[in-house]
Amino acid sequence: MADVTITVMPRKLALLVFLISLPLAAAPRRRAVSHPSLPAVNRASVAAVALKIIDRVQIPAHEPRLHWENAPYLDGTLLVAEQLQRDDLKERVAAVLLGSSDDIESIYWGDGTAFAQAALDLYRMTPANDPRREALRALLGGPISFAEHAIRATPSSAPPRNPWWVEGGYGVRYWQDDLYMVVPWLAMYGSSKEGLPANARARELAYEWIESYVYDHRPQLKERAGFLLWDPEHALFHHAPENIGTDEFWGRGNGWALLALARAANYLDAPYSGTQYSTAITANEIRALLVRAAEAIVQKRTPGGGWPSSLSKPLDCPMVETSATGLITAFLARGVNEGWLDRETYVPVILRAFALLMDRVDSGGYVSAIQPPGTGIAFCSAPMLSTNQTAINVNYGAGAVLLAAAEVLKLREMQ
Repeated sequence: MADVTITVMPRKLALLVFLISLPLAAAPRRRAVSHPSLPAVNRASVAAVALKIIDRVQIPAHEPRLHWENAPYLDGTLLVAEQLQRDDLKERVAAVLLGSSDDIESIYWGDGTAFAQAALDLYRMTPANDPRREALRALLGGPISFAEHAIRATPSSAPPRNPWWVEGGYGVRYWQDDLYMVVPWLAMYGSSKEGLPANARARELAYEWIESYVYDHRPQLKERAGFLLWDPEHALFHHAPENIGTDEFWGRGNGWALLALARAANYLDAPYSGTQYSTAITANEIRALLVRAAEAIVQKRTPGGGWPSSLSKPLDCPMVETSATGLITAFLARGVNEGWLDRETYVPVILRAFALLMDRVDSGGYVSAIQPPGTGIAFCSAPMLSTNQTAINVNYGAGAVLLAAAEVLKLREMQ
């Protein structure tokens, strides 16, 4: 994974170094990674860069919750706040979630439900006697209504919602982005861990969304008809059904999918009990899939150690893309923190990638080299991916770095 250079010292010099180091043996171990052109990664530096980003981003008043670009920033801020024990940052997110007036009851697309992930993280971080817990739970009515309609409704059982979702307005569009936008909060809502609501309907829907994206159940099949977005040959996710059979794999899209499934697997703490499918993928099967994906995705790094917008051509598209690298780094770090990815193999990869992310954040907290929305899988080396470009500074890119920072801060190497 990482290149390692070993220097052999003369025995007397080695003994001297050993004796000098003895008084430091009892000090806490802090592992840092550095490179001549990159900042060192340690707890202080990770915290500092995360706080710069948090303090720079402003959430616009227009649809602050419904706009999907804000969701990774809001949740990333909460998860960083949890690691740094910063209640003031939690209150900043609470003000957005509970103080907004956008219409979250009539949601008709998956992106509009993504804020529910931050709502449930804030729910689990809020003391049991705080009345805001019920207010946060009340925010989930619109999202869960959408999630059920999208995965279960047919033309004979319910009216269509927005026809943009799929032709005719029924079912899901099967974009890998939606795994991030919808699945983690469903799994959290259905979990009994950490004082979460243990809502059985949400848990069943979480399983059904994952099952229908990994395996092909179209149209309305109880049994599996092969794989859908998951490509077992390449051990990565396609962006949409029209990419099946190709070797096109999107960097940020795989970051969305892999981080979402890693998070969901942690919260699926009861088996599937629904009737939509005859069987549903289990949490252990999800993790086995993710281990394979981790093995594959480290082979798709750019020469610098990050990930490009096109995973299919990491050498032809060598520019490190910030949002893909942030999400994938968060995914790998979560796997290490939860114990299902090998620490010795993946920590050097994680720290190197996060050093690249730190280098993308300037002194004012602006994050550069973010692939803009709507630019496609093959987007590679447009001028706006220049490392000194700040014009494209969308909140989901900042959020991806924060999600990675929160997981890196949890690594025992940072303690």
